[in-house]
Amino acid sequence: MNKLTDSQKHDFNEQGYLLIEDALTSDDLNPLIMEFEEIVGTGASQLYKDGDIDSEYKSEGFDTRLAKITEQSPLVFQKVFSGAHTGPALFHLLINSKLLDIAESLVGPEIMCHPAYRVRPKLPEHDRTLVPWHQDAGYMEPKCDSVLQLTIWIPLIDATIENGCLEVIPHAHRDGVFRHRHSEKFYLEIPDDALPDVEPVVVPVKFGSVLLFTNLTPHRSIPNVSNQVRWSVDSRYQDAAKPTGYQPEAGFLARSKKQPNDVVKTPEDFKRIREEHQPGPGPNRWGKKE
Repeated sequence: MNKLTDSQKHDFNEQGYLLIEDALTSDDLNPLIMEFEEIVGTGASQLYKDGDIDSEYKSEGFDTRLAKITEQSPLVFQKVFSGAHTGPALFHLLINSKLLDIAESLVGPEIMCHPAYRVRPKLPEHDRTLVPWHQDAGYMEPKCDSVLQLTIWIPLIDATIENGCLEVIPHAHRDGVFRHRHSEKFYLEIPDDALPDVEPVVVPVKFGSVLLFTNLTPHRSIPNVSNQVRWSVDSRYQDAAKPTGYQPEAGFLARSKKQPNDVVKTPEDFKRIREEHQPGPGPNRWGKKE
């Protein structure tokens, strides 16, 4: 069992975030890396065949190939970044017992995998992947403000200051949901005059380590000034009995003693649930649709 210690839970509750070193191994993460390498490779081959790019960039590694492709065509990046990926390796990572043990320490034994998990390939100097200050709760319905929706942020390469790791504002999760507005680009953001007067903390995270934070923890990703693609996964978990507050997509029951027959156990069921529940975006608390 990889449940958190009392000291770790105390630090998480006090700070609003917690870095756990060496929570996962290469065996946990490499299947998902291979899954995305295949998607990128297949996409590159098609684009090259169609004459949209002048090379498949086969000599580039996992941490650089997508950036090279995207310089000439956005299509492969858009496919990965869309949130529509339902591959088996992603499913198996989301239900990894190490992650669920961590989640159980904070949200309890009845665990819902929240609908808004994401794969994040953060490209060098790329506006679409430069995420401003926000709280995840800003995207959810107000009825969930008191629900702990735990993010376990998982880098698929070392997340460094140079390639755009996360920055968090400690303690501010105690102050509720800050005012958000729609940014000029793609996201909700907390404007400067609404940010708490607390010194932010930049949190590099090595491959295999994970970063935990609450849905009320203000955070952002800093600019990627490297030549790498900073690949990461946002996995989110909460008490299954409480509302997710997010209608556009479906979550699923990941662990349960009360309803074991309802736990999603196969990649096929995971894919079906995700594809069947696509009602489209709805209004958020800030008055626009996402």
